Amino acid sequence: MSDDGDRTVREAATTRPALPWFRAALGVAGLVLLAAIVRSVGVDLVVATLRPALPWVVVLAAVELLRIGCAATASYLAFGRIARRIPKATLFRAHLVGHSISAVAPAPTVFNETIKATLITPYTGAGPAAAVGFTNQAATLMSNGLISIPCGVAFLVLKGPSIWFWACAVHAVVLMGSGLALQAATRADAPGRWLVRRFPSVEERARAFRDHARGIALGARGPTLMLLVFRSLQIVQYAIAGHAVGMNVDFVRVVATEGVHLVAAAVGVLVPGGFGTTEGAFTLAADVLDTTVARATALALLMRCMQLVWVAVGSTIALVTRGEARRS
Repeated sequence: MSDDGDRTVREAATTRPALPWFRAALGVAGLVLLAAIVRSVGVDLVVATLRPALPWVVVLAAVELLRIGCAATASYLAFGRIARRIPKATLFRAHLVGHSISAVAPAPTVFNETIKATLITPYTGAGPAAAVGFTNQAATLMSNGLISIPCGVAFLVLKGPSIWFWACAVHAVVLMGSGLALQAATRADAPGRWLVRRFPSVEERARAFRDHARGIALGARGPTLMLLVFRSLQIVQYAIAGHAVGMNVDFVRVVATEGVHLVAAAVGVLVPGGFGTTEGAFTLAADVLDTTVARATALALLMRCMQLVWVAVGSTIALVTRGEARRS
């Protein structure tokens, strides 16, 4: 990271001293909630359901690798012509580290894009890297909104206009609108002018940011499509995990399972890793998914085990290649 970047991080840390403590408190609360959920369902019952499914973590982790490849392709498309400047190994490593570690972070998309921008900026410049980061956030919102539509339909088929159906319907509208609004903001002049007035030294980077953002069509079709595939592969993971814990994994219920995940992610966005909120959502949705509370909880925990495997992998790669990133 550059000296300017280090100074920015230090200044942010001194102006927001309470934020890390707030996040830590949310993380502790999430872990307490998770423990309470497992205890209420029955520790022995959850363990007995989860243990035979653990060998499937390897398969789930392999599918996760495909998802990381989709995210890297989305960024490659968003960078456009300058994507050729980025070594493909660096691009993939940035996405692997960002995606893996953000799985246990609050506001995971923001955390993920920050890590990726830090590793890719030396090859593209700060302006385009930041523009792609914002574009990826917009594309994530839009792809999540799009996938919420079939999830809502699945809930409608299973239980009629239930609260899960309406949650997915609201989710689709809000996320699609937010994604389009965010991308439109990156293409506008006003935010850049405001930033330059306050920090004249960033004028060149602000101009590069705006120019690159304007080169990406509204709707970011390429990145949004790849992130829609990224999200669809997660439905495949839920089908595998559901089968592993003994759930009925017909198509409609598997799509509804993804809907539960999306709603849980939205509710627990500020909780590091969504600990407790994800497991709680699946416990509440057991009846809709036509399964037992123990299996629904075990499903969430099995996916959690897969995430923790990738957290370990991503953290190891980040530590091993830290010297390379500093030299860059």
